Amino acid sequence: MKRFLIIIPLGIIYGIALNLCRNVYNLSNSQMMWVYICSAIAIFISTLTINLVYNYIYTRKINKLIPLLEEEKYDDYLYKMTAVRNKVKSKYIRDTAQLNLTPALIGKEEYTAAVKILEDLEKDVRKIPLSDMVRRLNLCFCHFYLKNYNKAEALYISSKELFDRYKNIEIYHKNFVLLDLFMDICCRGKKDGLAERIKEARIKYTERSLVKDFDYLDSLLEEKD
Repeated sequence: MKRFLIIIPLGIIYGIALNLCRNVYNLSNSQMMWVYICSAIAIFISTLTINLVYNYIYTRKINKLIPLLEEEKYDDYLYKMTAVRNKVKSKYIRDTAQLNLTPALIGKEEYTAAVKILEDLEKDVRKIPLSDMVRRLNLCFCHFYLKNYNKAEALYISSKELFDRYKNIEIYHKNFVLLDLFMDICCRGKKDGLAERIKEARIKYTERSLVKDFDYLDSLLEEKD
């Protein structure tokens, strides 16, 4: 609604400017048509460029906060990411910042709060495959930690086609290794060889944020013995 109210006066100003241009320079209809076309193209290119630059600047601001997440400075990360979310005007960047709050909430074991955000974002990120994949992946982990195994399994199955598009990409591969371990222990009832797989994953993926996940998987495995 606010955007619509802004467009109305801008449209009026644009119309007045074109009419003034026509009267001052005594332009013919064909000349005015060229003015319309050229000005429309110029406005479109300018708007697109401004939007791209704006999104790029705020995407960089979001990316600069990732080291805080890796260092497990969750409160600092949440404070700064929330500030970005509240300040930015672009809906895409705002949704991205909102989505990026959830890894810190998961790190703080605030799974219910993370689930609320992830479920609320469903309609907003559905048409952006990468964002939707991250949303679904984080939601799966939340359900596992909340022991909502039926929800986790249903979400995993419904997301499999999307997950398969990203699971072999290096930056995401460790997350899917972790997800498959959760699925095997919590939903598929597997036990054989899982201790070795967890150990191998620990050796291969040494990020601090994953240590807690591997410890939790080991504890789940011990419960089944």
